[in-house]
Amino acid sequence: MKVSIVIPTYNERENIGELIPEIFEVFGENRINGNLIVIDDNSPDGTSREVEKLRDRYPIVLIKREQKLGIGSAYITGFRKAMDLNSDIIFEMDADFSHDPRYTLEFIKSLNDSDIVLGSRYIRGGKVENWSLWRKMVSKGANILARILLGLKVNDITTGYRAYRKEVLQEIDLDKIKSNGYGFQAEILLRVKGKGFKVKEIPITFIDRRGGKSKLSKIEIIDFFTFCVGRGIRRLIHLE
Repeated sequence: MKVSIVIPTYNERENIGELIPEIFEVFGENRINGNLIVIDDNSPDGTSREVEKLRDRYPIVLIKREQKLGIGSAYITGFRKAMDLNSDIIFEMDADFSHDPRYTLEFIKSLNDSDIVLGSRYIRGGKVENWSLWRKMVSKGANILARILLGLKVNDITTGYRAYRKEVLQEIDLDKIKSNGYGFQAEILLRVKGKGFKVKEIPITFIDRRGGKSKLSKIEIIDFFTFCVGRGIRRLIHLE
């Protein structure tokens, strides 16, 4: 079984050089045949150079894009590369240590009886550390609204820590995904639901980034809510 972890980066130099060895340490401890795919959107802080320093030590694919093109398109680029590499399991993971690589084996085990596994902050056993009350309220509110408007029976729709069986990504037609911000996570779940794939949530502890600045802006929040409301209206019209 071959595993790929896809990580989009933009100005993550402070984190990526430490995160990569931790990922491969977990792979080694658990005898996971894994590789890492990093998609860097021309980070001005030199993120790609930090990744390049480690390519001789670890199986890393670095895809350098000429400009900041968005997290959704970065994941799609990484997914396609992972499928080209014949990976059986494909992960999403953030570059900032908010997603602990130690959960990797639990994700893989959970795929024995599911098609996609979500690392959930909002089920029993899951939690968030070091966030402000405002950030927690925005995240929790976004998930509640998305669940209602989109009709998804998932507690943590916006989580970016996920593992897919390759068949899921082959079936949902990545070319048709239009969202490029954080709405991408919701849209891909809608497509998973439409294909009848089984989704499972496992609890994780989400820890606020170790270094650097958050990429979540007011524009991203507005875009996410706009996506959910638009899809919710379309869903209601269809139901009528």
